[in-house]
Amino acid sequence: MKKIIISFCLACLANSAIAAQMRSVEDGSEFTAEISKIDTNRIKVVGDRVRSVKTNAGELEVSVEEKLGEIYVRPTSFAENKPLNLFIITEQNFTYKALLYPKSIPSEQIILRNDDVVLNSDVEVAKATKNSYEQQIIALLKAMRAKSKLEGYQIRGEKKYVDLGDLEMKKITTYKGQNFIGEIFTIKNSTNQLLNLEEKIFFKNGVRAVKIGNETLLPDESTEILIVS
Repeated sequence: MKKIIISFCLACLANSAIAAQMRSVEDGSEFTAEISKIDTNRIKVVGDRVRSVKTNAGELEVSVEEKLGEIYVRPTSFAENKPLNLFIITEQNFTYKALLYPKSIPSEQIILRNDDVVLNSDVEVAKATKNSYEQQIIALLKAMRAKSKLEGYQIRGEKKYVDLGDLEMKKITTYKGQNFIGEIFTIKNSTNQLLNLEEKIFFKNGVRAVKIGNETLLPDESTEILIVS
């Protein structure tokens, strides 16, 4: 009798757990989940908001709750007996692929958690600087190339030489911000041979982006190198 009671309790707990399916995700990853084929299902992204969705025509009824940044889905009668694909694009520019399995169960809630999501007050900072880190880096590189000011960055002139043997390299400007530091270097080919520069030469721990003005230098030619870390 005890075994029957224990088994029944475990079954109840399992059914309760299904009501909120937690999924750990990262950008570009795929997750699977069960959804009700008879009721509407909710999908939420922790710390982020759903911006848009993509799905095959005629397979899913999808509505985006813009105020909350959530979506609600329900399979159509045409597709209720097969796995369904859904792409979710968020305001922080993450994309997730969902493989949904319709079942004869009550409404489901699917909660997505991405450790790379910018949370709380940092969301406002990200929005103020074009949302994504990639866009912030692009904006910084553009300002460095144009030698222009950039909101949120302190600009300091430098004259620091880097020992590269026959090459003359020196730092001339630093852009210091809350999230990134941009450095402008000049490099001169002091040899009597053609010099080919590659971005990978300048990548080290912490470097996010490298931009070389001219990758091929003749003897005595110079170019600028922009490094963001």
